[in-house]
Amino acid sequence: MRRCATTEEMPSGGDGPDRRAVLAALAGLASLPAFPAAAATAADWSLAVQILAGTGMRDPTLMDLALAALSRQAGVDVVARLHRAVLERDADDIVRPFEDAAVEAAARSLVAMLYTGEITDADGTVTAIGFHQALAWEVLAFAKAPSVCGPGFGWWADAPEGV
Repeated sequence: MRRCATTEEMPSGGDGPDRRAVLAALAGLASLPAFPAAAATAADWSLAVQILAGTGMRDPTLMDLALAALSRQAGVDVVARLHRAVLERDADDIVRPFEDAAVEAAARSLVAMLYTGEITDADGTVTAIGFHQALAWEVLAFAKAPSVCGPGFGWWADAPEGV
């Protein structure tokens, strides 16, 4: 059975870069715009999604899965441009279509994914990734996702207020 080398058994000095050089190189890579670590954080996307969808996400996992699917579908570059374009707009401009057709298509696709809880891959395959967590159930006060219980026993027996 193989075992890991102890620190005393590991070669020191010599040929390879030391830890500081590796960390400095990684820090330099992270500052490049194309490096994934420089991509928008979940908190940054949370704001962008709230602006696009008109409401916040309760389940960040759905947002992460939708963004991953969008990156596969439209490309990482388009997703990064979408993020920038959303955050650069003010409240008056957000309802207007984006000038960049790829960004507009990505925005529409992302909103559809978030409201339905389904992703559509580039080949057209539709997969439910978060049907019960979809935004549609949060914004439609009169509807609940199938198999989701109401606030108490028999909640469905009484007509909603105002009906």
